[in-house]
Amino acid sequence: MGRIAATIKILLLLAYCLYLTSCDGKAEALSTGDYLGAPTIGDGGTRTDGSPSGQLYTVTRIVEATNDIPAWTATDLPFTGPRRALGTSATDSQWPFEFNYTYPIANYELGDARLLVVTARDSSDTEAIFVDGVFTGRPPSSMVSGTSTQIQHRNYSCVGTCSGATAPNGAANTYFMDWALSHYKISTPNTFDIGIIDLLTSTSLTIKNLLDDGVFRVVTGDDAFVQTDTATASKPILIMEGFTVSKTALTCTTSPTYKMLNTYIHNDGNSISQPAFGGTVLTPSVSWSTAYSGMRSVEFFYDPRLPKLSSYDLLNITKADIVVQLRRTNANPVAIVINGIGIDQDGFDRGPATVAVESWSADTDSRTYWNNFINAIPSNNSNQTVTLNLISLLGAAKVKELLLQGKLNIAVAGPIANIFGAGDTTTRTYGVSVNGPDLVLEGNYAAQICEIPVNPDSPLDGGGAVPGDCLLDTASPNISSIQVVNITSNSARVQWLTNESSTSQEGHGITGPTTVSTENTSMVTFHAMDITGLQPYKYYQYNVRSKDSCGNQSVSGTRSFRTLR
Repeated sequence: MGRIAATIKILLLLAYCLYLTSCDGKAEALSTGDYLGAPTIGDGGTRTDGSPSGQLYTVTRIVEATNDIPAWTATDLPFTGPRRALGTSATDSQWPFEFNYTYPIANYELGDARLLVVTARDSSDTEAIFVDGVFTGRPPSSMVSGTSTQIQHRNYSCVGTCSGATAPNGAANTYFMDWALSHYKISTPNTFDIGIIDLLTSTSLTIKNLLDDGVFRVVTGDDAFVQTDTATASKPILIMEGFTVSKTALTCTTSPTYKMLNTYIHNDGNSISQPAFGGTVLTPSVSWSTAYSGMRSVEFFYDPRLPKLSSYDLLNITKADIVVQLRRTNANPVAIVINGIGIDQDGFDRGPATVAVESWSADTDSRTYWNNFINAIPSNNSNQTVTLNLISLLGAAKVKELLLQGKLNIAVAGPIANIFGAGDTTTRTYGVSVNGPDLVLEGNYAAQICEIPVNPDSPLDGGGAVPGDCLLDTASPNISSIQVVNITSNSARVQWLTNESSTSQEGHGITGPTTVSTENTSMVTFHAMDITGLQPYKYYQYNVRSKDSCGNQSVSGTRSFRTLR
């Protein structure tokens, strides 16, 4: 009888695992919430709220730029070009601006910070940026100040001969230009979403070093004109995402609404190393130069970067168009797959589809729009420039959901086998432009701005009970408020609270928390551990472990999260 019961238990466990679709690492549906209630295996997703320590809340702060840096004289500025006001179009100039705010002195942990500024890259690709002492980019040597005492770190790649005071004093950091080269269309206004931590590579600085004094100074240079017109752009925005602890719900208000606009250039292939169709799979530039013969597909993807917010309820996507040149070889049916969702014309052979096609749409509106879109293209192999409206195809809510997956993977299969794109991603160099397909993305967003409770004994500041006599202390730490944040395609951060100072350790894996990290023996009550080396677009299970100074250990239940594409 016991053996039968055990067998039934195993079968039920297997069925539950298959229901979760996590046994083989297949992706789950993406939650775009505030990450405070990640799905949990075994307890239905509940959290350990109401603990004596309170719970962790993600808080977003948005600060608008103030024009210029009035306290700086001309010799303080990092560039040599004329000083320009925000919104003034010019070349060979510099645009200084600053952010002023009150940085929380307690009960706050800064997690990430991003700078959003509307500018454009030109064909020379020599723009550079200065942030609070750190000068990075690829400026012309004539544009770099050799006398500014505000430049503490010269980590740029100089165009021309740099010597003396203008010589870089550390490894070059060209992130500001590299991101533009691989993502944004040339000579086009774009909301540059700049990770501040990425600008600090080659220095020992952290984002907290730059931001905790309540002022953040920025100067863009050369031709990186900062736009502020109300029709297309907002003022530069500093977005800070951090964490606070409270025993009650936070008091929040809604921020002003800000605009975003981007024209992204394509990348070849897809981001999950799994083509949507078997057989011949081509990139846009190769498909254009290769004659069509039989069933094949063309794949490309975009890397849209949305504002980093604790909740995306107030993000609206108002335009999402793919502008592409293509040729339709014959009148046979055509299919498109966008982030695993297939939409095809009647009669299309789905046989070659792989597991990367997670579902075929049965939505009448989607299929009608796709049929009309394809049928409007002449089947005489002539070059056509067309615009695919993703909102009309999928609906605004679904488009936002797919964008929040981190990448937008596109596969087109059928006799539309020629999609125009010149230049491979891997061979791009400075000054070489890349032609379509383009993703034109526009929208607006706001955030819930929440008050940070005053709590001098916050776990974020080292507060928490310290164990007493180990002969009497046999209680394990109380683990609470577990959450996963900063999820990317290959990494994530897990954090939690304990009611007493204890160590930190996490386990994770696709089929269970089988990979266990090295224990961090620092005795803390706020715990944060980075998980790296993950696979894109996979469903991971994880747990956390803490041990107090008397050796009493707690292991949390197993929870789950999904990486981005």
